[in-house]
Order: sequence, then C-alpha cells, then structure tokens
Amino acid sequence: MTYTYKHFFQSCKIAAVGTVMMTVLSFGALLGGNQAMASNRDNAACATMKQLYNNSNQTILQNDKELNSILQKFIYADVNQQVKMPLAQQELLTLAVLTANNTPEDIPLHVRGALNAGAAPVQIRETIFHCAAYVGMSRTKPALEAMYDAFKKADIKLPLPDCATVNDENRHAKGLAVQKSIFGAAIDQMNASAPADQKHINTNLSANCFGDYYTRDGLNVQERELVTFTAIISLGCCDPQAKAHVNGNLLVGNTRQQLIDAITIALPYIGYPRTLNALAAINAVIPAGKE
Repeated sequence: MTYTYKHFFQSCKIAAVGTVMMTVLSFGALLGGNQAMASNRDNAACATMKQLYNNSNQTILQNDKELNSILQKFIYADVNQQVKMPLAQQELLTLAVLTANNTPEDIPLHVRGALNAGAAPVQIRETIFHCAAYVGMSRTKPALEAMYDAFKKADIKLPLPDCATVNDENRHAKGLAVQKSIFGAAIDQMNASAPADQKHINTNLSANCFGDYYTRDGLNVQERELVTFTAIISLGCCDPQAKAHVNGNLLVGNTRQQLIDAITIALPYIGYPRTLNALAAINAVIPAGKE
C-alpha cells in the first residue's frame, strides 16, 4: 500500500488525539495522587493527635487556621512518620525543646500527650528537671510550674517521689564519676589544666551538672544525654557543646539515628537554621554511613 501525505496527516491527527488523552489522564492521575497524598497527611495527623490528645483536630494556633493546618500536618504526620522513636519519647524530647525555648504555654499539651503515649509522670518531671543545668532555671521553672498544673488536671498523684541519689558529701565524686564514664580521661586533663580563677566552674560542672542531675533516678544516662543534646541544639549558638554531646551520646550507646530523630522532632519548634547547625554538629562527629 502506498503511504501518502493523507495517511501521514491522519497518523498525526491520531497521535495528537492520543497525546492529549494521555496528558489528560496523566494530569488526572497526578491530581488524584496529590489529593491522595493530602488526604493521607490529614489522616495520619488526625490519627496521631487522637492517640496523643484524644482529639483528632487538636488546635495548635487558635486564630490562624492556615498555619494551624500546616503545623498539624507537619508535626503529626510528616515528623511523626520520619522519626523512629516511640511517641512517648517524641513527646519527652518535645518537652525538652519547649523548656529550652521558654514556651511554658505549650508544656501542658505535651505533658498530656506524653502521659497518653505511656510516659510515666516521673519521666516527664525528670526530662524538664534535667534541662535546668543546660537552659537555666529561668526557663526551667515556668516549664515545671506548667507541668505541675497539667499533672493536677490529669489527676496525677503529687508529690512525685524524690529522685536524688547523692548528698552534699558525695555529689562531686559521683558526678565526676558519671562525667568521666561519658567523656573519659579528657575530664582529668581539662580539670588539671584549668586556670586557677575558673577551677570552681569545673568543680560545679562535675558536682552540679553531673552530680545533682545526671545521677538522679527516673531517667538513665542514655536518656539524659539525649535530653541534653536536644536542649542544647534548641538553644542555638552552642555549637561546641552540641558537638561534645554528639560524642557523649555515642559513647553512652545512643546512635546517629536517635540524634537525627531528636533534631527532626525539634525542627518545627526551632526552625531550619538551628536544625541545620545541629545536623552539622552530628555530621562533624559521625558522618552519614560511618556509624
């Protein structure tokens, strides 16, 4: 059969119609996929909020529904699905972030979430309590007051048991022992080389930071190191300390993945600059694939 221009144009016409149909179908599939993705994020966020707060549409921001929706889906769908930690641990680290950020108004919601996720009241108290050594009492005090108000509303029996394991006579020795168990012989070298006018700071670091806090019951050393790292990166401008506690976390048995999870949990509350600085601290100590 002779192939003519007429056949050519008919072929082009058929091809053009086919292309248009494929484009329409592809656009429909893309639109459907985007709608499904949006629906999946909505459903995931609602399911997480229901589990944590008994409310599938927990308000984060009262007077701006657009930002409220963005935050709901980002925190309770995206972040929740990106981290490997159980919900209870996510909520505990969120409490460390909020304490460091000095946002006590947000503490009660996450106390409720931590309780509903299975965290013990003493774990919640100790998470916030531990932050005092790193973010200061002016931030920790309102966070603890907000926590206790939330405990009362949740009918938690108060007072909680004391968690101290040291006294005035042994707090320095026991704190120094914990400090050296994490950071090794470098602590002795640091203390020996300290100028005379700052030796008391080193003494306080051992006796107060590690003696009064790290030795407490309620959280173990691995959990406390992760809280420490989370609080430090939430403060920002603490890059040397962030790197030191990346190393400390690894030495007590925490993993790169747990540290990545911690900064992912913090991200919605601290923003991208502090998050990227924290990521740089992790990568400087333990690059991806080198664990």
